[in-house]
Amino acid sequence: MKRSILTLEMIYISVKYLLSRIRNEERKKRGRPRKYQDEVILTLSLFQTYNKLSFREVLEIGKREGFEVPSLNDYHYRFVALREELMITLNQKFCEAVISISNQKGWSIKLYIVDGTGFSFGDKYKLSWMRGTEVRNVKSHVRLVVVVVVNDRGNAVIMSCEAEGPYASEVEMLRKILRRVRRLENVPFLADRGYDAVDVIRGVLELGGVPSIKIKETFRKSVRHPLRKLSKENWERYGRGRYRVESVFGSMKQKLGSGFRVVREDVAKKMAIACALLWNIYMLWVFLFLSFLLHLKTKSIHLNIFGTLSLLI
Repeated sequence: MKRSILTLEMIYISVKYLLSRIRNEERKKRGRPRKYQDEVILTLSLFQTYNKLSFREVLEIGKREGFEVPSLNDYHYRFVALREELMITLNQKFCEAVISISNQKGWSIKLYIVDGTGFSFGDKYKLSWMRGTEVRNVKSHVRLVVVVVVNDRGNAVIMSCEAEGPYASEVEMLRKILRRVRRLENVPFLADRGYDAVDVIRGVLELGGVPSIKIKETFRKSVRHPLRKLSKENWERYGRGRYRVESVFGSMKQKLGSGFRVVREDVAKKMAIACALLWNIYMLWVFLFLSFLLHLKTKSIHLNIFGTLSLLI
């Protein structure tokens, strides 16, 4: 991710367009409509995470940019009340948009890669003098597990994600992600040995993927289950491509940082999901810009880049 490539307006246009698609699929709820729609709150929260701002600072910038922003108290309340499922669904819509543009260019999916990373929050200064097992008792961090899709050009986008508290089981988080997935392409599904559960391998097979998960084994304990043997063979054949997810985490944390300036765990979990959202928004605008240049080169369309979102998705 390049620094300062996403503006508040670019994030708002992307979120508003794809959030309208989610609303069309959901049933409308009764009651008085909210004064500040979810797209405004989501845009402010994403821009706050992107630029590592405080709650007060992002409201000042939003007001300066011409947005009708809530009060500090209302914004904090609405941020806490944001549904994580809505953010995860929006992340999937961004992934589908990027894949759609990629398919129009003739690029196909090459790999699925699973991995997890952590983000700190709260008081992180005391970690500098802690040693040994003391660090293991610190609970001021959240866990983010992602499924990354890589095309044959090496471009990576986050298909789905899950955020939980400290020391959460990454296998359980992957199981939740797989329940949301409808189908997978018949390409390798890579993961390290921490995800080598038999039901996970079976789930990947049922969805249409090629399980290529590294299997735990020792000198005295060999691999016996047929699904685990299949996964081990596929890992030896395709496992060298797993480094790509580490590149995504490295680029993400280089820009967004590895910690959040918040105190509450639930807010930190939403910000971790926001990091995955921001990566997909960044990739979407990169693909839109490339498509816009291609259309200008072929003289088939002549529009501003902000107008291509509804035409190319």
